[in-house]
Amino acid sequence: MVGTSKNPPKEKAVTAIQDVFVLSPPTLASYIETMTAYADQQPLFKCYRGQRNSAWDSIPGLLRPEYAELARNEKRAVRDLVSVHPREFAEDETMFDRLVRMQHFGLPSRLLDVSQNPLVALYFATDPGPDKEASDGAVTAFAIPERREKYFDSDAVSCLANLANMTEAEKKEIVGIGRLSKGTPKADEIFRINDESVYQRLHQFIRAEKAHFLPIIDPTDLFKPYYVHPKMSNRRILSQAGGFIIHGLVPPRKIRFAHPIEEKKFVIPSDAKKPLRKALELLGISDSTLFPELDRAANRIKLSYSA
Repeated sequence: MVGTSKNPPKEKAVTAIQDVFVLSPPTLASYIETMTAYADQQPLFKCYRGQRNSAWDSIPGLLRPEYAELARNEKRAVRDLVSVHPREFAEDETMFDRLVRMQHFGLPSRLLDVSQNPLVALYFATDPGPDKEASDGAVTAFAIPERREKYFDSDAVSCLANLANMTEAEKKEIVGIGRLSKGTPKADEIFRINDESVYQRLHQFIRAEKAHFLPIIDPTDLFKPYYVHPKMSNRRILSQAGGFIIHGLVPPRKIRFAHPIEEKKFVIPSDAKKPLRKALELLGISDSTLFPELDRAANRIKLSYSA
């Protein structure tokens, strides 16, 4: 994860909302036309996230204010879940695999669910919500630079995923070391930082899943989000053309990193949600196709026969 360039790129924003668009007219044809135009203008790899409330930020559950206590006890929460359901995690080879499974079962993690299919994102953006209160939805499009695009077995992904094995005190120590760094660290500083005991601890967790991992972590990489192509072994991920944006630690100050993930938000008016959902169902985008699990199917059948 150490850069080999003699002249590292100047720091820029980690992520940036460039524009907010309101879908008009709020029809499926208009949405497809809008997304096609966006894709044509933006050559980078893209993924999408739909949320039923346009006011919500696109951040992982673990980093949301309401889960602050869970974030402080991330290591313990991970072990609590694995200890009571060891069989479900028996085949997971890496910490990233475990985080994906935990996310699947509803435990907030440092993973943000996204899809490569903008129609799937639109389905989630048109969710009326459990309270049925009217709210505009939103689809956020992420343009991923090549340097921020990783696969499930990437060293960068292992570094961020294994932060979940660190205690709150250890993570604060890493942030403290980051606070002392000015800009992009040079090679000799990177080697010095990796000799710190807290980094040695992180190396141990990574080497438990990658025996040949070179213990040289660029500390700035622990604060950057990355898009991750997961294994398509999970039926829900496969059905939703899913992927994840994995987040590391919160930067100790307003650090600006090179190659930002750029965001654009497309607002879906609340009164358009119901007709858009009906149109999506005609295209095969529905609860039954996106959530193929047995428990979801049983619940759908139960509701279909309810008075």
